[in-house]
Amino acid sequence: MSLRLLESPPPPPPAFEAAPIDLRRHPTRPGVTHVDIELKLPIDLVRAADELAAKEGLATAVWVALVIESDRAVRRACGDELQADELRERLDELARAPEASVPGGAARLGAFGKALRSARSNGGPLPRRPLAIHPERVCARAPYQALTAWRDAAIGERQRLDEWAAERLRRLPRGRFLWEASAAERGETLAEWVLAQAARR
Repeated sequence: MSLRLLESPPPPPPAFEAAPIDLRRHPTRPGVTHVDIELKLPIDLVRAADELAAKEGLATAVWVALVIESDRAVRRACGDELQADELRERLDELARAPEASVPGGAARLGAFGKALRSARSNGGPLPRRPLAIHPERVCARAPYQALTAWRDAAIGERQRLDEWAAERLRRLPRGRFLWEASAAERGETLAEWVLAQAARR
């Protein structure tokens, strides 16, 4: 009786699973170059931004950038303040529910959107921003392209960037992280998402 040696196939490689997104360590959307810029704002506005960012589970620099960019996009899409208010209300309503995944969309962006939706319960409170030597200064962490658009908009309104940014923040809106979550889930920038929804009105 002869024996035959058979080669057994190698075991399948383990499935790759990306580490979950931790907003405390990586608070901005993946795959995008972000730039930090320091803004000089009224002290009461800086304090209010710190408080609201903490309540929404975001780093202050990220919260500030989301509010500024979302307001810039709304103003670009609307002809007057009444239209802008109507659009903001509609976007707040749309952003409450997760967006359907885009076929072929970047899975990491979708995961980032989910992390934003659970920001307040994502691993505990964020570390507080240290007291600054200059309490009227705050950092904004924005995508590079958005920062370029901010500068263009400020020049168009004949304002210094600090003044222009303060006007965008003055309303101290809540829930703009949900707008960013919806945009990420759709594979769009925040501005693209705002403009796309405005076009559907």
